[in-house]
Amino acid sequence: MNQLYLILTLLFVLKIQAQDDRYQIKGIITSDSVAIENIHIINKNSKKGTVSNQFGEFKIPVKVNDTLVFSGIQFYTKVLQITKKQIESKLIRIDLFQKINTLDEVEIKAHDLTGNLFADSKNAKDSIKELNPELSKPGAWAVDFSVVDDIDETDRKRPPDASQLTNPNIPIGGNILGLASFILKPLTKEISKIGKNKRELKIKEVNYQIKSKEAPEKIRADFGDDFFIHQLNISIDKIDVFIKHCISKGIIDLYIKDKKLEIMDLLIKESKNFNK
Repeated sequence: MNQLYLILTLLFVLKIQAQDDRYQIKGIITSDSVAIENIHIINKNSKKGTVSNQFGEFKIPVKVNDTLVFSGIQFYTKVLQITKKQIESKLIRIDLFQKINTLDEVEIKAHDLTGNLFADSKNAKDSIKELNPELSKPGAWAVDFSVVDDIDETDRKRPPDASQLTNPNIPIGGNILGLASFILKPLTKEISKIGKNKRELKIKEVNYQIKSKEAPEKIRADFGDDFFIHQLNISIDKIDVFIKHCISKGIIDLYIKDKKLEIMDLLIKESKNFNK
């Protein structure tokens, strides 16, 4: 009886361990076909996390039905449930959509990352709540970011083994793909920079358009109707028309650059022409 109990207990323990077994898979994160870095990947089931490197690459242990959450400041959060097919392929590709509809003023800050994700992951815990709103909720699960130690700066810069590229035992397709990857990585990095610059220009353009639309109303509010009526002799029903008249004179650019004295000089000068 005791032996049967021991066997059942052992089988139960082995079953639990089998359920906890996870397989390391690699992933690549892109946006508009451009690799993106500093995206946080969190396994909600194992409470493990990692961060994508400059090529959009990451590794994380998973098992079937695990849920991965992908999040970044300028991207919509994406949730993926792991399937058996994805584990067998050992590679997943994720495409994130950038937030461009409603943008406030964006401040682009330099980071203090060293390039070694294992070291940077310790600092990431302090800023992860800023990047992933899920972790700001009461009772949110703690995430261990120590699983990023196998993709570091050395691995990224290390060239492929020449003997592996020419090894006759490796299929020709494998050699070609390895060599192509070695050659194209620097190009991919440059393309990534171009994509990042385009996104920054798009953000600035959207912010400029928003401020331009707000400018006439803001100018009137900043100076007050009394200034237009008593100082410039503009009747209250013509204030908006007068401000629109000044748009062709560059008043919008002056407002965006916060040059209020120049705005006042322009209003005084143009009020004389407008009143004529």
